Amino acid sequence: MLKLAVFDLDGTLKRERDPYVYLHRRLGTLEAADAFTAKGIAGEIAYEEWLRLDTGLWTGQPRALLVQHLRQNPYLPGARETVTGLKARGVTVAIISSGLLLHAQMVAEELGIGPVLGNEIGFDGEGEAARVNGRVTAHVPYGGKRPALARMQAELGVTPAETLAAGDTRSDLGLFSLAAVAVAVQPEHPDVAGAAHIVLADGDLRPLLGRLHQAAPGLWPA
Repeated sequence: MLKLAVFDLDGTLKRERDPYVYLHRRLGTLEAADAFTAKGIAGEIAYEEWLRLDTGLWTGQPRALLVQHLRQNPYLPGARETVTGLKARGVTVAIISSGLLLHAQMVAEELGIGPVLGNEIGFDGEGEAARVNGRVTAHVPYGGKRPALARMQAELGVTPAETLAAGDTRSDLGLFSLAAVAVAVQPEHPDVAGAAHIVLADGDLRPLLGRLHQAAPGLWPA
C-alpha cells in the first residue's frame, strides 16, 4: 500500500515555479539578483553561497511581508483535495523543496502536511517584528532531492516501493528515482514527463487520485 506521498512545492502544489524569482519580482530585487544567477546556474559558485547572495538582497525585509507575498501565490487546482484524499487513506504527505522552508512550513500548516524540507533563511527578532538577516542553510540544494528523500524514507521506515513522488522540473527526477509512482505536474521539460507514470499536463491535480489506481492498483486499490 502507498505509505508516503512526497511533493515538490513550487509549480507542483503552488502556481509559481520559482519562489526566488517570484519574491524578487515582488520585492523589486530581480535585476540585482541577475548579477550572480548565471554563475549559480552554471555551478561556478557553491549552491549555499548562491542562496546567501540571492536571499541576502532581502536583508532587512520583514518576515511578515515575505509571508504576505507567499500567501498570495495560489495553490494549483485540486491541491487541497488531493492532500486531503491521500491523508484519508492513511498516507503521510510530505514536501521536499529547493525553495524556502518558510513557504513549505506555511503550506504544511494550511494543509496538514508533514514532514517538510526546504532551504532556510535566517531572521532577527520574533513574530511580526522579525526581519531577514542574510544567513542561510541549504537543506535541499539544487540536485539534492534524492538524498533528502532517501533520508526521509529511512526515518519513516518507508521503502521506494511504498512511495509516490510529484514534481515539475528536472530537479525532481531525484524524487522520481526513489518512488514507485512518479507524477509530473505541468512538466517543464520532456525528460520530466518521460520519467513519470502519471502526467498532469495542465497543472490540475484533481485527476490524480483517480488515475493513481490505474497506474498502480496494488498501491491504491479502488
